[in-house]
Amino acid sequence: MIENKLLSQLQQQFPEHVFKQPYLSVVHKGRFANAIVYRYKDDKFDLIVKDFSKSPWFIRKTFAKLSVNQEFKGLSRLAQLDAVANQFSRLSPIAVAYDYIEGTPLRSLIQQGKTLPVEFFIELERQVAKMHRQGIVHLDLRNMGNILCGSDGKPYIIDFQSTIGFRRFSRWLQRFMRGSDMSGVYKAWDKLSSTPLPLAKQQYLQRFNHVRKRWIFKGYPIQRTYAWGAAMVTQFVDSDLIRNLTDRF
Repeated sequence: MIENKLLSQLQQQFPEHVFKQPYLSVVHKGRFANAIVYRYKDDKFDLIVKDFSKSPWFIRKTFAKLSVNQEFKGLSRLAQLDAVANQFSRLSPIAVAYDYIEGTPLRSLIQQGKTLPVEFFIELERQVAKMHRQGIVHLDLRNMGNILCGSDGKPYIIDFQSTIGFRRFSRWLQRFMRGSDMSGVYKAWDKLSSTPLPLAKQQYLQRFNHVRKRWIFKGYPIQRTYAWGAAMVTQFVDSDLIRNLTDRF
């Protein structure tokens, strides 16, 4: 049984603790290329576990390994950020576990018509800028489900499957990648803050949205494909067309 295998893998990572089935529950049932997301909570551990064991075999052999590797590397690189879980383990090539962060996704707060103090977004902007200074981009922060308002009122970032180091790419593409992250911050700020988004940040967001509307990869199902696609294309073809688009940002 897959759940028993996960418990065994957790046991191997933390041999001093006994992991039990009743404390393991499904948070989200992944479909096709998505992991099943579990939560393990007992009196000592509160963990999120992402596992691809129930995915088709060709997903397990390809995308699942890439996804888990990217998430683990992203967590490793950013563990010193206050907004990121700093306890994590790779349970197998297709499963990863990390500390559960108690909080509410910004997407849910938007749906509920809630607002947050401006200090929340100033801190979120600071955390994303710190991530960029380390040469890392998230690439999926425009998805409001990947930013949490923690139970302590502070911002937290989750889901690092798309996280990559950007310094090996050309400067114009680096700028676009960082813009994808920061526009996510300002998008959330604009929708949820109790005070208006400052004019300079509004203009930044508008410029990025304008470029995004003209982006040649528009139509892919997830936001991070824009930057991923550009990065891959620039390895093989002349990138003048893409550069002309992103130079507007």
